[in-house]
Amino acid sequence: MTTSSFDQVSAKTHQNGGAGAPHDRYTRVAIVLHWAIAAFIIFNLGTGFLNMGTGLFMGGWPPSISMLALSLHVSSGITVLALTVVRVAWRLLNEPPPYPAGMKPWERHAAHFAHFLLYAAMVLMPLSGWAMLSAHSPPGSRGAIAEFAHLPDAPPGMKPGTAPPGAMRPRLTGPPPSTKIWNLIPMPMIAPIEAIGEEPGGVPAQHKLHEEFAEWHSVGGWLLLGLLVLHVLGALKHQFIDRESEFARMGIGRRKLP
Repeated sequence: MTTSSFDQVSAKTHQNGGAGAPHDRYTRVAIVLHWAIAAFIIFNLGTGFLNMGTGLFMGGWPPSISMLALSLHVSSGITVLALTVVRVAWRLLNEPPPYPAGMKPWERHAAHFAHFLLYAAMVLMPLSGWAMLSAHSPPGSRGAIAEFAHLPDAPPGMKPGTAPPGAMRPRLTGPPPSTKIWNLIPMPMIAPIEAIGEEPGGVPAQHKLHEEFAEWHSVGGWLLLGLLVLHVLGALKHQFIDRESEFARMGIGRRKLP
């Protein structure tokens, strides 16, 4: 093999530690993270929009199904946040493939801006949901006891100030504090936000904060959906109108030979 040929092969296999990934295709790790995050986001948007206009998550469903669905919604949201952090770290350490040579400058700038907004949404959406779940009085606190004073007495063995099974807090759109991420890891609350409702006097302020987080989370869901639609339309445009191997960059199909 000549030096020139070797250089060409080397340039096409520098990603993934020389594992055969060409320079115009994302690394295997980036591809897996991309599709995993996409799947979790679609699942989250689907379950999240079930809550739109009802005031309670899946309000017409039995409490057991509602809590299960919400637990899955929370688990996938936190997973999106974790995978996005990994994706950003991987992106900083691994150069992505270049845009096609025929791509117009305004398209490059639009792609960069759209990707930035997508990454921001993938971080801010889970964080706003996490903050919304945290905007409840800590279980067993004086604020929680006052908040649940109108509810039936807790069953034997349940800590006072904790909602009985099936009971919904006045503003509850999140799971009980004992929710586990994928039923494995206890879901921690954001302590400064949760502490606001520790005393009865802080409950109204925490209610208001909760509603603000819920509004941001709802608006963010629509914005994220819009960004995803634009992202998909852009990929389809490059693949079928510009006749570029756009899908192959993310592991679907074969690259078009020059």
